[in-house]
Amino acid sequence: MKIINFFFYMLLLCTTCFSQTISITGTIKDQQGQPVPLAFVRDGQHFYATFADSTGAFILMADPASSLIAIAPGYSDANVKIDGKRSIAVVMTKGGSSSAGNSNTSASSSQTQNIIDFLNSQPVSNQTGYSQKVQEGFNQEPTRGSRYLFNNWVHGFATGTGDSLLYDANNLYNYDKMDGDILFTRDKVSVFRIDKAHIKTISLYTGEPYPLTFENAPAVYNKPFVQVLVSSPKYRVYKRTETKLVRANFHTDGVIESGHKYDEYTDEAKYYFVKLPDGQPQSISLKKSTIKKLFGGDADKFIAAHGGKDIDDSYLRDLNYNLSQ
Repeated sequence: MKIINFFFYMLLLCTTCFSQTISITGTIKDQQGQPVPLAFVRDGQHFYATFADSTGAFILMADPASSLIAIAPGYSDANVKIDGKRSIAVVMTKGGSSSAGNSNTSASSSQTQNIIDFLNSQPVSNQTGYSQKVQEGFNQEPTRGSRYLFNNWVHGFATGTGDSLLYDANNLYNYDKMDGDILFTRDKVSVFRIDKAHIKTISLYTGEPYPLTFENAPAVYNKPFVQVLVSSPKYRVYKRTETKLVRANFHTDGVIESGHKYDEYTDEAKYYFVKLPDGQPQSISLKKSTIKKLFGGDADKFIAAHGGKDIDDSYLRDLNYNLSQ
């Protein structure tokens, strides 16, 4: 297997700022009323985008004067004007031409363009990330945990450094917790590493309403990508995951046993808060009192409405969406 540094650049969707977005909920279905799961949905004039879930439902912040474009393999692209509506039902037609399966759509087209370039190939041992070292004297058990964030490959898209939208329906993604790399594959055999120099953010979808988002933030993490839980004009909250491989260390003298018979990946999560535009990252604990203090009055209503919930990653992603409205 090879991991290859890679960048792909697509048609520029928007370079101008706009003053208003609205929260849109919707569904993606075919002409028979059946859901189109995991359809890609984007604002046709800007670089806002998301994926529908397994039932075809989606949530998206978008320009009310724009349109929604839905893309899915096996379907013609659908284009629906928003016209200020906050609930939209999109109907897709099976067959026909779609940019989802076309990796070289013409730059003159209104659909996304995909240009792939491969750089600096380098070999790796295997996808487990290390050579298995079996200890002598006992039967070693299977490795526990994983160096990868997801058990299976997931869908995703990115925004480029020029505020462009980067999307290819054929790509699947994962996050390497040890190296901090975003990996992608098309066939689950050949694996590629995304070049951080061309990426502003990358969003990965696990089937939950909101994505897991990553960006390069060297002040927080010296590795290529770190997870962003809150991203607003005023604040950032990052999650650093330090993953280590602990080797099997079982020992017995015939009477007393110690250690364990398996290698294990262990995770330690650390959270950092940054106040923009020029604040320095500060390590934080996930407590309501801490969040209330750091966000001031901006989070008070959200905290009051979710008073019974523990503060975890999902809580912060919900807060992030609330702040963006």
